[in-house]
Amino acid sequence: MKKILFILTLLVFCFENTNAQKHVSVLGTKFSLIPPDGFTSASNFSGFQNAENGSSIMITEIPSSYFIVSKGFTAEALKTKGMILKLKEKVDFKGKEATFLQVSQAAYGTTYLKQILMFGDENKTIMINGIYPDSSKEIESEIKKSLFSTIYNDNQNDNPFDAVKFSIDIKETDYKFVKYLSGSLLYSEDGNLPTDKGIFIVSTSVGKFSEFNHKQHSIERLKKLPNGELSKIKEVNPIVIDNLNGFEIIANGKNADSQDEIVYQVILYNKSEYYILVGQASNDQIQNLEIFKKIAKTFKLK
Repeated sequence: MKKILFILTLLVFCFENTNAQKHVSVLGTKFSLIPPDGFTSASNFSGFQNAENGSSIMITEIPSSYFIVSKGFTAEALKTKGMILKLKEKVDFKGKEATFLQVSQAAYGTTYLKQILMFGDENKTIMINGIYPDSSKEIESEIKKSLFSTIYNDNQNDNPFDAVKFSIDIKETDYKFVKYLSGSLLYSEDGNLPTDKGIFIVSTSVGKFSEFNHKQHSIERLKKLPNGELSKIKEVNPIVIDNLNGFEIIANGKNADSQDEIVYQVILYNKSEYYILVGQASNDQIQNLEIFKKIAKTFKLK
């Protein structure tokens, strides 16, 4: 469980117009829901967004027991991630037990409110996260209604590569695709998750950002990785991949078991959003670092 949460923390937070009376498929999943008025399908995560007020609804599928994951969402645990728990209660969802939470979190100078509906079984957890700024609190009831409208369709196309707008090439490496988690593609050296081998994750930023110091942001973003505050940066280099400018960082870090590991991070900036590529390995560190660099250079926007 510790390794699952460790990997999940790595993850950073195409229908044109939705009809609030109809279920709309969530790309990359077998779920559909009724989004609130003004919400359209997101291109950088599995869910919907309202660009005008900065609100979003995101679905994440976690390969771990719902009963274990839901217990881990305590006030104390959330506080370590900068979140304040307002409400946590057991609810009925489609005739089965579910957990509903209300949380607040400050980010980028704004206070965001979150409603989370969590359900699943012994093998997986489905987490539907409705996020909206405190200044748009009037949509709170519509967000909650949307979360509870979620349905599952086994016949729905959930091809993860159709749900992202980027690609990487791992053909000449031992790395294998493992999992799609809400806009992020996860790869591992042995094809397992969790794993004791190297992992590589490609994600897109959630939300839009104004101009900022990209180099400083890259360093700060590295420090936000699990145990990132323990990482010792060796190199910070400017890099250009697929005509996108960014920064490459190489660091020595610690994994979930406090073992030494190599950390490789590339962030590429594209106007008001960015793409983050992270490789981590405690085994064969020199070899894996070269593999991470090789994979990163294959990044392409679709």
